[in-house]
Amino acid sequence: MYRVAVLPGDGIGPEVISSAVKVIEAVTDRIRFEYYEGGVEVFKEVGEPIREEDLEEIRRSDAVLFGATTTPFDLSGYKSLILTLRKELGLYANLRVVPELRSGREIVIVRENSEGLYSGIGSVVNGRAVDVRLITREGAERIARFAIEEAKRRDTFLTFVHKANVLVGDKFFRRIVFETAREEGVEVREAIVDSFTIRLVRDPWDQGVILSENLFGDILSDLATVHAGSLGVVPSGNYGDGIALFEPVHGSAPDIAGKGIANPIGAILSGAMLLDYLGIGGEPIREAVRRYVRNGNLTLDMGGSATTGEVTRGIIGELFEVPEELWVEELRIGRISTDISRIASNGTKADV
Repeated sequence: MYRVAVLPGDGIGPEVISSAVKVIEAVTDRIRFEYYEGGVEVFKEVGEPIREEDLEEIRRSDAVLFGATTTPFDLSGYKSLILTLRKELGLYANLRVVPELRSGREIVIVRENSEGLYSGIGSVVNGRAVDVRLITREGAERIARFAIEEAKRRDTFLTFVHKANVLVGDKFFRRIVFETAREEGVEVREAIVDSFTIRLVRDPWDQGVILSENLFGDILSDLATVHAGSLGVVPSGNYGDGIALFEPVHGSAPDIAGKGIANPIGAILSGAMLLDYLGIGGEPIREAVRRYVRNGNLTLDMGGSATTGEVTRGIIGELFEVPEELWVEELRIGRISTDISRIASNGTKADV
């Protein structure tokens, strides 16, 4: 039995994570979900975005499923919950898979998750603000190896995106990436970040596995979501040594929270990545999502009128149609049927 820590967060986070959990439970009974609080309300209570005792329990989990939280700009001393978790759990690699669900094509971006301008090192002194762009050999080597392994798994090449023509740190990073790829026998192509943004808009599907440092990777992966049709369908994984955290890339969207119209697909596909990580296999979920998107009513952000619950129920229903060869575990039709009946009879907005 695997232990998965769940932090639903706020805004639409609880709604979409509830959907993801329901779909996962329709696929496997090998996971015990344990729920934790985090964010602004916890900070107001204990002075940190997550309680220390909860953090210790999360560290002992096999994986984490995270929803979304609002990070206020005007709350003194508050640090983002997701950035806190990335730091405390040592989650150095971010993998974003931007899907074009109707065709099955994907844009794969690996982003260094712990250094660069997001290192948290900086100061404001005598009218000058300085942020340190930290790139270490250890950090560059481990993210290069992570991206190379992803490229090998997908039988493709690596595209390293940088600004080495200007930045000393990127020259250093570039040398390490090419050295590591040469050792592993993986082809590396490269691009300057400025021109690559145009390429990512015009021709995103033939870029292999894209690798970049923290800030560039953040911007590129957000830009790539234009090809998915909605930010609400994009999943991501944050990986460390012995633990990983999975989350949809969208924010907390407080303007639509509680209305039952949030798109749950990004959270559901993050659940599929979680099952891949645990060795259970997430492909049945991805196939069910693709089937539903081709034929089903979608949420407002994708031009439809469906509720969060209707999309969730529809995807669970599509699990019946997934070919048997895609399942790592035995296809548990009885369990799926039971879940569909339960959700159909109790599927209020609060439930899903």
